[in-house]
Amino acid sequence: MNWSIIISMLLSGVAVMAFSVIFNVPRRELVFCGLTGICTWVVFTLITHFFPEASNLGTFFAAATATVIARILSDLRRLPSTIYMIPGVIPLVPGLRIYFTMFYMVNGEVSNAVVAGIGALSTAGAIAMGLLVVLSLPRKWFSVKRRKV
Repeated sequence: MNWSIIISMLLSGVAVMAFSVIFNVPRRELVFCGLTGICTWVVFTLITHFFPEASNLGTFFAAATATVIARILSDLRRLPSTIYMIPGVIPLVPGLRIYFTMFYMVNGEVSNAVVAGIGALSTAGAIAMGLLVVLSLPRKWFSVKRRKV
C-alpha cells in the first residue's frame, strides 16, 4: 500500500475543510465538504495515474465528480450546492501554474510565462467545463428518494 496516496487524500480533505471555513460554510457541513474534496482528489489521481498525459481530462472528471456529489448533498442536506461544490474543486485549482506564470513574467521570460499561462488557463477551463456539464443536467436526476415517516 502506498501511504503517500492516503496522506495526499487526507491532506486534500483537510485543505478543503480549511478553505470551507474561509468561505463561511456552516460548521456542520465541513466534514461533507472535506469528503467532497477527497473524492475529487481521488478521481483526479486515478485518472492521471493511468493516463499521465491527460491531466486536463482528470481535472474535468474530478470537477464533474465534485459537482455530482455537491448536487446530491444539496438535496440531502437542503442547502445550496455551491456550499459543497466550490470548496470541493479547490484541490484542482492550478495555483502553482499561476504562480510560475507571474514569476516568469516578472523575470522577463515571456515564452515560459506563455506556456505556464496556457497550462493554467486550460486547467481552469477543464474545471469550468466539468462544473458546467453536470450543472446543466436536470435537478431531478440528483434527488434522493426519502422514506415517508
